[in-house]
Amino acid sequence: MTASFGSSGGNAVNPEQRAEVLFRDRMAQQYEELVGQRGAYWWYAVREFLLHRMGLHAGGWLYDAGCGVGLYALRIAERFPRVRVLAVDFSAESLRRLCEEARHRGVAERIQAVCADITQWSPPQPVRWVLCTEVLQHLPTAELRQQALQRFAESLLPEGELWLVVARHTRDDRRRGVPKEIDERAAGGYFRMRFTVAEVRQLVRRSGLQLIWIGGAPVPSARYGQRLPRQLWRLAHWIQRLPGSAHIGRVLIVRARRC
Repeated sequence: MTASFGSSGGNAVNPEQRAEVLFRDRMAQQYEELVGQRGAYWWYAVREFLLHRMGLHAGGWLYDAGCGVGLYALRIAERFPRVRVLAVDFSAESLRRLCEEARHRGVAERIQAVCADITQWSPPQPVRWVLCTEVLQHLPTAELRQQALQRFAESLLPEGELWLVVARHTRDDRRRGVPKEIDERAAGGYFRMRFTVAEVRQLVRRSGLQLIWIGGAPVPSARYGQRLPRQLWRLAHWIQRLPGSAHIGRVLIVRARRC
């Protein structure tokens, strides 16, 4: 395994997110446990759906943008030995956790960890896939979100694919007055937002990528999702293939291609 990271924060990170870097560093050791509270069904409806659809058996380089502690990168390296993963995040502590786990699982030679800001960094050579899961929603300005999408587009080989996972701003959110954007940076937290389908379409279109498909994962909030049995994943995957699935559930999954 090769790794390129030192201390987090500093000049390499856009000033808008320095508070989040410190938060992510603090939470690195507990993050996987916290996310695991969503329940097995959530992971099968989202992560396993992606791994079924991305065509990773073909092999090649995959750029995991905002990889965190490696919830996707590690699983991909384990299941798809022909894939090499560029695991990029601005939290050095998260990457250290990823590297430790990669060595423990025996997949360290298939993962290259890089500490960098995804709004500024590009791979040294084009890749077959860019995967960005629940990261775009934490970029606190429209400019940074568009900048990240543009970087992703430039990182892809011709016919290469971008796969995005973002939180959806649902009708129930609007009914309950849940804001689209929540900014807790002043209190040592981070920024997060939910997207409408139209907003995601616009972001992809402005990046110059061809939107292939946008669908929704039928997952409820973590409070209820953790009670759902894992076996429902087959039904979830069937629903996600329906034309109107983008208006179902709390998660949007996007597939786009570089022409």
